[in-house]
Order: sequence, then structure tokens, then C-alpha cells
Amino acid sequence: MFDKLKKNIGKKKDVLKTEEVYFKLAFDDRGAYVEVVDSKGQEQYEVVASQQDVNTREVLKCIEHIREGNLFSISWDNVPDRIYLDTNFHLLELLKHSKYLVNEKMEIIEFVDSEEKTLTLKIEETDEEGKKLRSSLLLEGKSHEYKFLNDGIVLCDTKIYRIKNIGESYMEAGDLNSEFPKEELESFLTVSLSYFLNLEIEYRDYRVVFDKERELKPQIIIEKISRDNSLYLNIGLTLSTLSYEFLSEYDINRAAIVNDMENKISICDVNLHKIGQAIEEVVKLLTKLQRRLKLREGYYLDGNLIILQEKLAKEFITKELLQMVGKYKIVGTDKLKKYKIRTVKPKLVTNLQHSIDFLEGDVELDIDGEKFSIFDVLASYKKDSYIVLSDGTNALINKKYIEKLERLFKKKDDKAKVSFFDLPLVEDLIDDKVLLGEMNKSKDVFRGLNDLAIYEGEKPPVKATLREYQDYGYRWLSYLLENQLGGCLADDMGLGKTLQAIAILSKVHSTSNLPSLVAMPKSLVYNWDNEIKKFSPNLNVKIYYGNNRDINEIEGADVVLTTYGTVRNDIKLLKDIEFEMVILDESQNIKNVNSQTTKAVMLLNSRNRIALSGTPVENNLGELYSLFRFLNPTMFGGIEEFNTFYANPIQRDNDQEVIEELKKKIYPFILRRTKREVLKDLPDKIEKTLFLEMNEKQKKLYDERRMFYYDLIHNQIKEHGIGRSQIFILQALNELRQIASCPEMKSSDMVSSIKREVLIEQIKDAVDNGHKILVFTNFIKSIDNICEDLNKAGIKHISMTGGTKDRQSLVEKFQNDKKCKVFVMTLKTGGVGLNLTAADTIFIYDPWWNKTAEDQAVDRSHRMGQDRTVFSYKMITKGTIEEKILKLQEEKSRLFDNLISSDSATVKTLSEKDIEYILGE
Repeated sequence: MFDKLKKNIGKKKDVLKTEEVYFKLAFDDRGAYVEVVDSKGQEQYEVVASQQDVNTREVLKCIEHIREGNLFSISWDNVPDRIYLDTNFHLLELLKHSKYLVNEKMEIIEFVDSEEKTLTLKIEETDEEGKKLRSSLLLEGKSHEYKFLNDGIVLCDTKIYRIKNIGESYMEAGDLNSEFPKEELESFLTVSLSYFLNLEIEYRDYRVVFDKERELKPQIIIEKISRDNSLYLNIGLTLSTLSYEFLSEYDINRAAIVNDMENKISICDVNLHKIGQAIEEVVKLLTKLQRRLKLREGYYLDGNLIILQEKLAKEFITKELLQMVGKYKIVGTDKLKKYKIRTVKPKLVTNLQHSIDFLEGDVELDIDGEKFSIFDVLASYKKDSYIVLSDGTNALINKKYIEKLERLFKKKDDKAKVSFFDLPLVEDLIDDKVLLGEMNKSKDVFRGLNDLAIYEGEKPPVKATLREYQDYGYRWLSYLLENQLGGCLADDMGLGKTLQAIAILSKVHSTSNLPSLVAMPKSLVYNWDNEIKKFSPNLNVKIYYGNNRDINEIEGADVVLTTYGTVRNDIKLLKDIEFEMVILDESQNIKNVNSQTTKAVMLLNSRNRIALSGTPVENNLGELYSLFRFLNPTMFGGIEEFNTFYANPIQRDNDQEVIEELKKKIYPFILRRTKREVLKDLPDKIEKTLFLEMNEKQKKLYDERRMFYYDLIHNQIKEHGIGRSQIFILQALNELRQIASCPEMKSSDMVSSIKREVLIEQIKDAVDNGHKILVFTNFIKSIDNICEDLNKAGIKHISMTGGTKDRQSLVEKFQNDKKCKVFVMTLKTGGVGLNLTAADTIFIYDPWWNKTAEDQAVDRSHRMGQDRTVFSYKMITKGTIEEKILKLQEEKSRLFDNLISSDSATVKTLSEKDIEYILGE
């Protein structure tokens, strides 16, 4: 065929040079197509050869073949001007290697060869109240004007990417860039996930989880009562805010349920075919009533619409409908006035007096001027689902209102009692908002929480200037303790929860003679010890932890530092001690209400209780119950009561009213600030040191090798002098550094580092709070260990060493992939030349003694383009060369500028006294 084409060259008047011929990739309503154009992008060229067997594949092959010559002039018969890719997609493979593929602006298009990309649907709030949302379809974290070539190929500007297949609806993907009100979020996500595949969802800091199939709740909609008093019922199904009409209209088989209490989005399967079961159940009930009334015809069924004749309708409403409230969602009861049934809005009338832990007294409901005891109303509603008024009207009360009354008011003898913690919710139910006597005094406590800015507390007695938000936290804790209430300080990691707690301890122990207990994970004990000595050295601190602990040694202490494991093991001793205050650091350690640790902590005897945690609730509401069972034991009652009134309605039904009520109930007692919120109040970079204690196996290995080198080096110096002993000194420094940070290297993985355990917990905390993390280490073995731990924790990450070739692609993945949370690399590899501003949290896993190298690593994140405060944590193993060199670094700042300047450096300025300090006990 090529020979025939060549014969035509020269016979045509239109002769163009090769560079003047382009393949333009364009789009119309049908989709993507290719056409041949000149350099201006305007003219199309017809084909000259008239062979019947010529097809579009041969067109492009010939064009590619002939382009190797100097001239180009062809024309074809029977080939369309526009070659659509939906039926000729193989053309892209031919065009992939062309230098002349252009977009509609005549810009050269390039193919990006990489793994399939995942599109992210990002939802953002566009107003301060969060009531308006905007969605954007992102590729590699960026918004583009997307043009889809098919369900797995997308054109962005001048680049073509392969993406994970988004399904046959790809032509409508542009509709995902939209604006809508917050109440439509579930509907929007549900449609998006039903019509498009492989989309990732990004909404605030919400987790996306895949759930099992959800049971849809049957729904009876009372549409109308006609002129002949016939009742029109529509049977449907609902799921959270999704109606049956919506689910069926869009043929939904997968729904998205947004849980604002647990900050998660559940993706679950739905089965609309179960509507038949709901209709069948109602029809069976109507058939039974029809027989009882001896009616020949009582109802008419049309799909999911049921029309009831008046006599059957009245019997159904008065005898059955209101009994179905628990199982069915009933909508439209306000239309039942013709049948002497109507909805009412009661008024709450209270007369409460203070008791020990709650208020009690008389509580009544005023319904259209008639007063009823609240417990009579609850009993009648439970039995009949309505209240009979004096004129014979059956009064319907909103089911949510009744459920709220059940949550708030408990019966004690003939009186009603209400928890102190529920007073704000009770006030919301009282129309005139007039609170008298003891109830008003109790409410003043809550009002005081709104006036902390003018709260006249004592200045924090610590050697530190608290930042504005830290001073507020101190005032908040002071106010709670003053009113004998517990609270959880839930600031983001790195914002100084420990300092705020030390300020409170210092204030309390300026007057109290009782000790305070601080329980924490074992890895934090020495950090607390150092922080207290630094900020409040007047406090008498004792550590109650370890094999040689003695309960008698804590006598006279102001603050006792211990671990959760020690509390669990020694609770028989500790429960008999009266503490001024118990503080739980990393309080998520008591998230399981049935664990032995949680049960032990609950037995501690203290006047005041405080919890510290960056992630107070990690998985479910049971963790919230456990936390407040410790902080304020009377807030929720028993676990069954909590599950009935809160956990089940929220987790099973995503009940928005219950969610808002629970938020309002706990709001005064949880104080949380994120780094982004207080960014203006923070410096650009905050550096902290985490001190960790070796486990027994690691300590034994370290001491054995330290003593070996201690003897060896002293003998070498004595025999040859310090100058000729450098190789032994460097060998000792290097091996002890390895054992301090990565003992697995020197023990065939028989000894594990405490750093691994602490690092993975810190990373989990940071990831849960929406941060991206860099981890720098000096040892390849440490990278392997860290990546293994991240895999077990299900945290997406990447790593880089000196042997990594394509570093820039890894950098781009970390910078742009929202799901990629951690970048682990060697200090030398990541020290220079990389821009990693997506991260704002950095861990120096095993620090290099040259401080400049550490600073350069931190500056990968803390540089131009970073819009957040950067937090850097240096991990130091206590009792090892790491701690000693850190102290030497502080005392001899110049020493380590000269100590080790490169991998092949020599020891230059270490004295015998320095070596004695480093290798000695």
C-alpha cells in the first residue's frame, strides 16, 4: 500500500513539509476524536488513495511511515473527517510515539508513563458555618480541566494519564465539580459512588470505611386524605437522609453515610428489593383488619401506593399505625386531623431542686393546656404511641422528642431526676427559658465556661510563658477543677498538652498536700520527668515504675509518674491512696471499657480527673463512653443505657438529632485545638526531644558492648595514645549508636528497639489528625523495620535510600497523593535537594551527631511553600550514647561541628574526659 501512496506524491498540488502536519485531539458531544490538521490547526486533508481496504489504522501507520521522508501529501476516500476514539481506541497506541499529537490549542501532548492514577473527589466547605460545600475532582492532588478519552484515560492540559477505571459514565465526570448545601452531602456522595468506580473521597479529616450491607428502615408516608376520606399511603425505605424516592430514581446500589460524630464516611451496599417485604407486611395487616371489619373491599394496591377506604383507614390508624412507629418511619401525620388524630408540641414544665449528683423534682408536659406527668406520657406513648386528650383527640408527639425525654429524665420514687450534665439540653426544651432556684445555679456553671476569657484565675506558676491558646487551656482546666468536673484536653499532637497539665499540677500543689498521679504509656515516663523538672522544678516528682518499685517511696511526693501497666498490676495498693488529681496521658489507653487496665483506672480514688489525648475517640462511641466514665462517672449512666440512647441510634441509624445532642453534652468537657487553628500563634518550627527507656534485653546488650569498648579503648589510649586510637573510638561510637537505636542489627532481630513501638504510635496519632510525616534514620535496617510496622498498621507510605534511582517520582507521589502519609528515608539521602512541604511532622529516628545535617533534613519540609507550622521530634534513648552526646552537644556546641564531618570522618577533638563520659556509666 505504501508504494501506491508514494506514486501519488507529487501529483497533488498540496505539498506540505513534515512538520506542518499534526494530529489534533479534540472533543464534541460524542466524545474524543482525532483529525489531521495543518500547523494552524484549521485545514483538514482528504486522502488520495482510493483503495477500499484502507482503514483508519492504516491511515495512521502510513502517516507515520511517510513522515520519515521530506514531503507529505496524501488524501483518502471513505475515511471520516473525525476519527472517534470510542471505536478506534487502538489509535492512541500509534499516536503515543508521535511528536505531532496536539490539543485543541495546538499544544504538544505527551503521554505520562506511570502506574494508574486514582482520582480523588475532594469536598470543601465554602462558608464559615460549613453549610455550603464545593466538590472538585483531583488528579495527584491538583484540580484540572479534565477531558476523558475513555473510562481509563484522561487528558489534563497537555498530558495524558492512565487512571483506574471510573466506569462507563466517564463522559459525565465533569458534573462531579459542583456546589451544593451540606444537607445534600450524603445524596451527592451516594450518586457519585454509584455511577463512578475507583473514586477516593476526601472530606475534612473524615475516615472512609467500607461497611456491610445496611438495613433500610421501612417508611410509611401519609400522602393525603381525599374528599371521600380515603387515605393514601406510600410505602418506602430510608437510609439516614436518603429517601426511597431518591434511591429508586437513581437506581442506587451503594450508599455513602456521613457520621459526623465519629468523623467517618461509611460506604455500604443497599438492597431496594426489600421494599417488597415492607409492602407485604402492611398488606397482611390491612387484610387482617378488613376481615375483622367484614369488608369486601377495603384497600387498593398500586405498586408501593396503597389507598384505604375510610372505615378501614380509621381502624388502621387508631389500632395499628401508631404501634408501628418503632419499626417504621411515619411521615405526614399532620394530615390526619379528619380522623381526630393530630400532632402536638408539648411544653415542658419543671420544678427541680439540687440533689447530690443530679437535680430532682416534678416534671410535667403541657399539651394544649392539659397537664400530664412526664412519666404518664412516656408510659402511654410506649403502650399506644399517642396521648388521649379530654376531647377524645389522639395526640401524636414527635418520636424524637419522646426519645429525648427518655434520655434526659429518670424516675426516682415519684419524682423525676435529671443529670447535672444534661441541664443545657433540658433548657433547650423549656420555651420560656426561665430557670429558677437550684437549677439556675447549676446552669451558671455552664455559662461560666463561655466567659473563660474574663475568668480570674491565678497566673500559671511555671517557668514558661504560655501561648494564648495554652493560657486558655490552663484557665479551662482550672475552671473545671474549681467546679469538681473532669475534662479531656484533646489538642493536636505537639501543641503542649503536657505543659498545660504541668501548669495545673503546679497550681493545685501550691495548696494541696495530697499527691497527684499521672498514668501514661511507659515510653513517656522520662519525658514527663524532664518536662516537670524544666517547667516546675519545685514539684517533688517520684517515678513509680519498674521491677524495683516501692509504694512507700512515693510518700511525700507531689506528683507520681507511673504507667498504665503498673496501675493495672498494682491497683490493690493504689486504690487505697487518696490522690488530689489523676491525669491520664494518651487516655485512649482506656478506650475499652471492659479491659483490665480500664477497670483498674476507674478504681483510683481522686478529687479531680483530667485526660490528655490527641485522639480521644479512634474507632467507636464505646471509647467516648469509657473516657467519660473516668472523667465524669454520672454523665451517661451504665453502658447499656449509653448504647440504647446514643451509640445505637448514631451507629445504626446515623440519627443527626442524637449526634447533635451528644455533641452538645460533651462539648463543655473536651477542649480540642488543631495546629491549623492556632498557626498564627505559633512559630514556624517547633523542635522537641522524646526520651525513651530501653527494654531489658536492649539494656543488657548495650551494657555488654559498652563495657567491652570501655576496657578496649582505655587500654589502647594507655598503650598508643588518643591520636592512634581513633579507629577504635569511631568503631565504639558507631556500634553503640546502632544498639541504642536499632539493636535488631546487632542481635539477628532477637532484640527489638523501644523506638519502633513509640514511633508507630506517634505516627498513628499524627495520621489520625490529618498530618503527613517524614522519618529520617541513618540505618537501612531501621527503614526496613519502620516500613514493616507501617504495613502492619495499614498506613500508606514510601521509602528512599541511597540506592533509589527515581527519587523525583517518589517526591511527587508524597507531595500529591493524599493517601500517602509517611516518607521514610536515610538522613543522608533526604538531607538536601528535596522539597517535601506536604509534611508538617518530622521524626529524627536516630540523630546524626552533626546538628547541621539534622537541620538540613528538617528544612526539606520547613522551607518556602510551607504554610503550616513544622514539628520536629528527635528520638533519644535514655542511658545511651545518644543521651550523652546530646548533652555534650549542648555543652560543647563546637565539638560536633568538628567531631564527625562525613561518613569517613575522624575524631578530631574528643578528649579522654569526653570519652570517659561517653563510655562510662
